[in-house]
Amino acid sequence: MSATQEYLGQVALITGAARGIGLGIARRLAEEGARVLIADVNAEGGTAAVAQLRATGLAADFILADLSAPGAAAAMVQAAATIAGTVHVLVNNARAGRRVGLLEQSEQDWDLALDVGLKSAFFASQAVIAFMAGRGGCRIVNVASVAALLATNESPAYHATKAGLLQLTKYLAVAGGPHHARVNCVLPGLIVQDEHRARFDAFGNEAYRALTARYQPLGPVGTERDVAEAVLYLCSDRARYVSGTCLVIDGAATVQEPFGLLLRQPSAAVSP
Repeated sequence: MSATQEYLGQVALITGAARGIGLGIARRLAEEGARVLIADVNAEGGTAAVAQLRATGLAADFILADLSAPGAAAAMVQAAATIAGTVHVLVNNARAGRRVGLLEQSEQDWDLALDVGLKSAFFASQAVIAFMAGRGGCRIVNVASVAALLATNESPAYHATKAGLLQLTKYLAVAGGPHHARVNCVLPGLIVQDEHRARFDAFGNEAYRALTARYQPLGPVGTERDVAEAVLYLCSDRARYVSGTCLVIDGAATVQEPFGLLLRQPSAAVSP
């Protein structure tokens, strides 16, 4: 537990937070004193996540939200306001859709990915900004990806969603500023989530680990906590004049010239 408790008395709504990066963000905000509202379509997972946080003395509640449905984002924010009375922080982290290639991408899956990952981010932000405009304003963080900047083997819809979040962040920062809304974005790179750690460290995965060690200048991989700490900063008073920023969290992986990898030895840094 942090000694600062800088979020004491504040309410944070995090979408797609039943597991993974979203849950990591919820945990760090709760550790700093916030009451976190975990929104997810996975009722079982969301309930378990809340129980996990409460078991360690943290304040958490669950909101069932299918963000692919029309009107669901605004309804989620209304539910949050009903439960907690206010929403100081919104983290748009939810995503959906399958990892498919160029020729396999279906229109149905495309719509699902953009509805959950981009459309809901706008309408949740719109609702929070409107609700908090006369109540001191709000802070919003959109969770994008380095796939918004570079092509990876994720799906076409994933790339479009994450790239859209970058421009949406900039728009909301400008349009939301007069309403006392600060809006920023984080772009995680290679993040080994807690639930995937065993698979990453497994026997037989040596070649992949060697590749990541060579590709990551600052060390092999990032963790959920690395993303959560960035969100924590962007939503804090220390970032009171920071808005419209897109913060890459990838250990310098995406700023390097790729052919230089042939000349560089794998990093000696120890995985966090």
